[in-house]
Amino acid sequence: MFIERVISSLGIVLVLGAGMFLGGWVWLLLVTLVMMGALKEYADMLMTKGYKVPLPLMIILAILMVGMQSYNIGIISELALLIAFISMIVWLVTTQDVFANFAFGFIGYMMIVWTLSFLLCLETMGEGWRLTLLAFLIVWSTDAGAYCVGILFGRHKMAPVISPKKSWEGAIGGVLCCLLAVSIYNELVLDYTWRFVLAAALICSFFGQIGDLLESWLKRWAGFKDSGHLIPGHGGLMDRFDSLMLVAPLLYYLLIIYHSISIYF
Repeated sequence: MFIERVISSLGIVLVLGAGMFLGGWVWLLLVTLVMMGALKEYADMLMTKGYKVPLPLMIILAILMVGMQSYNIGIISELALLIAFISMIVWLVTTQDVFANFAFGFIGYMMIVWTLSFLLCLETMGEGWRLTLLAFLIVWSTDAGAYCVGILFGRHKMAPVISPKKSWEGAIGGVLCCLLAVSIYNELVLDYTWRFVLAAALICSFFGQIGDLLESWLKRWAGFKDSGHLIPGHGGLMDRFDSLMLVAPLLYYLLIIYHSISIYF
């Protein structure tokens, strides 16, 4: 199992790294495929509880969101979200389906498609792959720190009902590891002020762990151990991208704020 996880991790890093470095339509296609796979996993989990979300419509709207977000123009994110909301309302009233299917469908669309679409916005902010890699570095360093510190010193459970293995000690260790990793990355690759870098890393690391707990709660509610089986030793796409669902949009908006009022940082 350990060797399987290591090989899968290397494969994930290589694929994502190549996609980020090449950028453009390659990254757009990769993000779209991740969204589509995650939506399928989400729909499968809900099926076990008797809910059937409009998956084909959600995939079409995901492609639309990706196409619009790739331009990273002003309020285009909100416009794409509004189009999705209206489209799903039209679907609901024309099919007269169960309202819960509409609600779960739109929540899933926001949780997966809207949030991960900011991976495209980060890529078009002027730094190319550097800011996109920063988002992944925040998640990876937090996960690594939380795992190691949790194994060694974890005593107080963070959310025992949702995820029994996670501890407050591990969560703090994850944040500290993230602060260190992001500080080094900023010195070597980026050039933001240390105040902004530490603030952004702290906020994103904390809420990234909340995103992880949200997906864990969904799996526990649906009776799933993993969201899928696409990645050997790791589970599904939602398992690998759950933290990014909060980190990507948070980092993007923090960068927008920084560039808007950089005089204060």
